[in-house]
Amino acid sequence: MVLLRGTLAPPGDKSMTHRALIFAALVKGRVDIDGALLSGDTKASALALRKLGLSMTIEQKERGADIAIVSPGIMEIRRTFAAGAPASLFDCGNSGTTMRLLSGLCAGLAGGSFVFDGDASLRRRDMKRILLPLSELGAGFRYLGAEGCAPFELKGERLKGGDFDLLVSSAQVVTALILAGLSADSPVTVSTPYVVRDHTLRALRFMGVDIGCSHAVKQTATTLMVRPLKGDLAPCRFSIPGDISSCAFFLVAAAILPGSAVTLLNVGVNPGRTLVIEVLRRMGVQIDFLNEREVCGEPVCDLFVQAPAALTATDITAEEVPSGIDEIPALSLAFAFAAGRSTVRGASELKQKESNRLKLLTDNLQEAGVAVEVYDDGFAVQGEGYLAGGGFWRTDLDHRLAMIGMVASLAARQPLMLEEKESCAVSYPQFAADLKSLLV
Repeated sequence: MVLLRGTLAPPGDKSMTHRALIFAALVKGRVDIDGALLSGDTKASALALRKLGLSMTIEQKERGADIAIVSPGIMEIRRTFAAGAPASLFDCGNSGTTMRLLSGLCAGLAGGSFVFDGDASLRRRDMKRILLPLSELGAGFRYLGAEGCAPFELKGERLKGGDFDLLVSSAQVVTALILAGLSADSPVTVSTPYVVRDHTLRALRFMGVDIGCSHAVKQTATTLMVRPLKGDLAPCRFSIPGDISSCAFFLVAAAILPGSAVTLLNVGVNPGRTLVIEVLRRMGVQIDFLNEREVCGEPVCDLFVQAPAALTATDITAEEVPSGIDEIPALSLAFAFAAGRSTVRGASELKQKESNRLKLLTDNLQEAGVAVEVYDDGFAVQGEGYLAGGGFWRTDLDHRLAMIGMVASLAARQPLMLEEKESCAVSYPQFAADLKSLLV
């Protein structure tokens, strides 16, 4: 059996790259983004911003890209659309983040008409959760295809304030409402039942925006408040750390391949994103934080991970899911290598990703010989300490399913046939090469 050894600098954080790009529209002048992720998803955001009047130059580096953006400022963008700018068509590709965050920004561009569309996968994803609350603030919309999905037309309007008590803890919904709130005539408050990743809060505070934040119910429920933005933000520079969601595949690979030891450099460890680390530690994996520091308001460190003698089964609760929804596919593979029963509950959101990840993930595990019990909001894995393999691993062009399938194929006793691996380019174009570089 192979194992992983060595040091790797993972690509820039996808969530933070999206936000740095889109938040640049609030600035008058130059925004520099160092170490940005240049992938299919983030390119969709960059292309959309050009249609709003921002210009940018992109310098591709060996690891990531440096992006320089010049923005006319949100005040000038508002004036342009108020004066009757032509309708804009945004092709968001596979990027739900682009579609949802940009909808929040455009909702407050009074006089503007914006058509949002994407690929076949994105057309299946729920957009009601964005459009309905934006309409409560005053934005107009109509579906141009299936009810609740893209393509749709969004009409920018003069927005009013409002209070939102969300039933689902979604960072994308929260961010869309905050962006809309910056163009409203009075404050917007957004409450979630559980803590969500707070990249938006940290980034906007770093840029000088005053956003109120309070916690209740043992620090789980969160309320954010944003006041209208009366002027442009000042130029700034972002440094994007490595993506913990991308690191998850290496963390799990190192955990399930005996003898592995890997160091991952410059990784963002936002407390709303570290479930994968917390769960693996509960399972017995050694993961150390080295060279801890803060960069642009975000906690960053180097991660050292070493395979344990054996993995212990564990449970992921509904309260924990928002801090690791994207990492659950990787963690499910670790469950198969743990002796005992591991469960995930409160993860219905997996059905709303690039694919129905809940179904695909559990189907794939069963195909690979794992005993899985499926719930409406999660699943249970009866781990046997190994993966039999010998089946077919479907991805439905979902990048995270492709990446965990590649890891599973390394650890399986019998060969796994992967449907494809090209979809990795959505978030991690060089994943296959980086994984190979660590193999011993």
